[in-house]
Amino acid sequence: MFDRSGDISISSSEPSEFSSCLSRNDALKLLELIHRSISCDNEGDFRALFPKLQEIFPFDFATVVLGHLDNRNGIVAALDVNISFSEEWFREYNSKEYIQKSAVIRENFTSYKRQYWTNVWKKLSQPEEIISLCMDFDMRQGYTCGSSPISPAKNGSMFCFSSSSMKHDKRSAAILEFITPHLHLALSHIFNRKQLQINNFELSPREKEVLDWLKQGKSSWDISVILGISERTVNFHVYKIMQRLGVTNRPQAVAVAAHYGLIEFG
Repeated sequence: MFDRSGDISISSSEPSEFSSCLSRNDALKLLELIHRSISCDNEGDFRALFPKLQEIFPFDFATVVLGHLDNRNGIVAALDVNISFSEEWFREYNSKEYIQKSAVIRENFTSYKRQYWTNVWKKLSQPEEIISLCMDFDMRQGYTCGSSPISPAKNGSMFCFSSSSMKHDKRSAAILEFITPHLHLALSHIFNRKQLQINNFELSPREKEVLDWLKQGKSSWDISVILGISERTVNFHVYKIMQRLGVTNRPQAVAVAAHYGLIEFG
């Protein structure tokens, strides 16, 4: 993997533009990240990869999506993990359904090619309101990259990295080229584990009742009065539901349960 100069040696099967542009330290960090990604068992493990990646590929903001294009060319997000994007940015982005309007995201789930934002915004006719939103939150430069689905899975991945002044060079490209497939596998593994947990999880009648009232914005105390059980028992049901669904809060529990048909909206 290393040549005599101490730089990484790229095999002939890999793009020649990346030859000899990674240092020994870069390669060692990448090997560590690859090893860690193979060992990912949960979202916490996955999130822990990104501070390590920052040591060789500086970024301020990162977010991840596992998804695909549907038959109508709409973007379906099966799993998203916000590493460090602003929650305010996400509220604005989601409220205006920019995920369906973004030319960069659509291109990612079509070709899965690495994209440097300022180079492709004009080329792909990225909507000006999306560009303005990025600028408002100091995300002036960035990369979007991904990996295509691995059969029989239907979901590919998208990784977005940004900062106010992200470098566009061969070294950055090489780092993303090497690490993206491994991040994709780690993310897919987490998604498959969650799917397995959900598929093996049947809500009890009481748990459905609790979730139905959570859906309506009721507190544990409200639910305890409505159902005639103790508040402690309600909290126990909520804890077990979140644990089994692999979520960390009540709104997520409601959203995941509804997404997989465990409870109904309407």
